[in-house]
Amino acid sequence: MTFIHSLRTSALLAVWCAWFAVVPAHAQAPYPSKPIRLIVPFPPGGGAEATARLVANKMAESMGQAVVVETRAGAGGNIGTDYVARAQPDGYTLLLATNGMAIQPHLQKLTWDPIKDFTPVGLVAVYALVIAVHPSVPAQNLSELVAYAKAHPRQMSYGSSGSGGPLHMGAELFRAHAGVDLLHVPYKGNAPMTIALLSGEINMVFDSPVGPLPNIRAGKVRALATTGKRRSSSLPEVPTVIESGLPGFDYESWNGIVAPAGTPKDIVARLSNEVAKAVASPEVRERLMALGYEPRVAKTDEFAALIAADLNRFGRVVKEVGMKLD
Repeated sequence: MTFIHSLRTSALLAVWCAWFAVVPAHAQAPYPSKPIRLIVPFPPGGGAEATARLVANKMAESMGQAVVVETRAGAGGNIGTDYVARAQPDGYTLLLATNGMAIQPHLQKLTWDPIKDFTPVGLVAVYALVIAVHPSVPAQNLSELVAYAKAHPRQMSYGSSGSGGPLHMGAELFRAHAGVDLLHVPYKGNAPMTIALLSGEINMVFDSPVGPLPNIRAGKVRALATTGKRRSSSLPEVPTVIESGLPGFDYESWNGIVAPAGTPKDIVARLSNEVAKAVASPEVRERLMALGYEPRVAKTDEFAALIAADLNRFGRVVKEVGMKLD
């Protein structure tokens, strides 16, 4: 009887162990089972937040869970970026990244690494910068601006949304290419920079289209050029820098979504598909283009290649133009 009892006990224990081993797999809720946070590392009111909200709303419709846009600004985007780098890699905390991610490592020591600490999810949009000036600037076109700046070194000031960011890089590339000496005035985001331009506190900006478009159309500021190879669809009447007499100049920035390194591959694949689907939707495409952005679908591998290429490119550029944090 003891032997039989022992067999029964062992069999019962085996059943219980097998049941407990299986339960976690079956009990795990399918992704996503709670709201997803999309962190924008810049103050409200800029292009990054605008694109984030468009894509987040569309993703939420498709995924059946809220995708909440949250701004965590400071230190030129580094506070929010560091926050996501340290977040749990479970697919519930994402970052709206810009090409500042590939610029900042060449300018200062950071608490995060753009390659080691993040997994690319998908590209959202690319955009050329708009060179816009206060009406008091005595230049009706880019050639006149360059001539005036050369005649008045360090007297022409330009604003940026933060030192070491995409706008700062675009302006420094232009400064080096045109051979002018401009004064950089960094602000804590696009909104205060725009206010400074409207008030005449600064002479000009190199900005994403979202900020200056309404003021250009209202005649409050004057657009002289855009920095891409082709004219902007939102400002087709404004020539490019190349058309304005500076051949070879081409600069575009981008917005995309990344996740913390270590996020499970199946979750990254799901998110990548959802981002691509959102960007490709007619509604989001139309609204991005109205903001002056070019919707661009690029999933994980292609986006990773873009980040790596920009990291190498901007490393060379920072040295060539002598770009520094202000």
